[in-house]
Amino acid sequence: MLNAHRIIMKSILRRLIVCVSFMLAGFFSYGHDIFFCGEKIPLDDAFVRDKLMSIIKKQIGLVNLPDLRSRIDKYMSRVEDYLAKSNLPQDFKYLAIVESGFKTDVESWAHARGFWQLMPATARDWNLIVNETTDERTDFDKSTLAACQEIIRNYKYIQKSCKINSWVLTAAAYNHGMGSITNAVRKQNENNYFALELNPETAAYVYKIIAIKELFEYPELYMNNFGYNIFSTRKISDVQPGYDSKKTDVSLGNMKFDLNAKDGAHPSDLGQGNVQNAINTNRTIVPGYKIISARITQKYKNLKDGDLVTFILDDDLEVGSRFTAKGQPIIGTAWIIGDRVQIDLGYGHKVILYDFDIKKGIGLSELKKKRPAVLLHVAITNRKR
Repeated sequence: MLNAHRIIMKSILRRLIVCVSFMLAGFFSYGHDIFFCGEKIPLDDAFVRDKLMSIIKKQIGLVNLPDLRSRIDKYMSRVEDYLAKSNLPQDFKYLAIVESGFKTDVESWAHARGFWQLMPATARDWNLIVNETTDERTDFDKSTLAACQEIIRNYKYIQKSCKINSWVLTAAAYNHGMGSITNAVRKQNENNYFALELNPETAAYVYKIIAIKELFEYPELYMNNFGYNIFSTRKISDVQPGYDSKKTDVSLGNMKFDLNAKDGAHPSDLGQGNVQNAINTNRTIVPGYKIISARITQKYKNLKDGDLVTFILDDDLEVGSRFTAKGQPIIGTAWIIGDRVQIDLGYGHKVILYDFDIKKGIGLSELKKKRPAVLLHVAITNRKR
């Protein structure tokens, strides 16, 4: 009986790996761009693409652990605040997940400890007490401030020593040491992390951070029923190509709707023209993106995973060589997670659906209403037609 159970589990695992591999290959081949701190990951390099695909698959089990999600709820907003106040890219919050899984009192074989896995000498550099009776590396606030200072020091050291501004190399230096990274850059005459020859742990380190970021921000793109985006209750947060170090907020900005509607009318209850006017006049636009609206064509009272949902566009939708005119339908695949529905429109990260509360996806109850309106966040691409 036990052997039969193992055979069944192995069969399910093999099918899952094949399924995830197929989905990942589809996203990357379509031109799915991935960034870390505004630096574009070279997915056109087959080695980089395949390695990232492999690591994403390995990280799937980690990011869906319930205890990790509870720690995310407890600590993530606090980490984001420290990064913002330190003027650091928000993507560094994923470094802490790779380092400790957001645990405050864990220790590695190399004696790194705490939320940010600081080494004793590094912690003392930033005035943390580390001795036989007290170890402030387990103090969330003190260790987080120290980690931010260490990341900044690594960035400036690489900038000065290698004449390059690179958050990717900065992340690698957090694992391998800034001296080791700069020595590798000089000896190999190569400042691209993805082309450097490094020890196996460091060579995979940044890939792991990027994999965690992808799985936490876009779980529905990688595996059906993976889990709802835990950041959905916050304002839209996404990659902003070209990170501006003068800004502490690297989100997409807050789209605000102030239509002075009477009787508390919700934007989705307004006519098409007013919806489009709201989008055109009441939002903050991030360069490289635009927002258009669409309406779901019918009520979906008994929606199931994998069902198709049809939308009618309120404006032309153009992504690369793909063009759909205003008034024409587009179809997406629904994945139900909790009380919300994530919808894959087949464009990868190029087109992502939000509701009018600026949350990714749409509430399951909204789909039961008549022709609810949604927003499509569309990456602007060069015309190829």
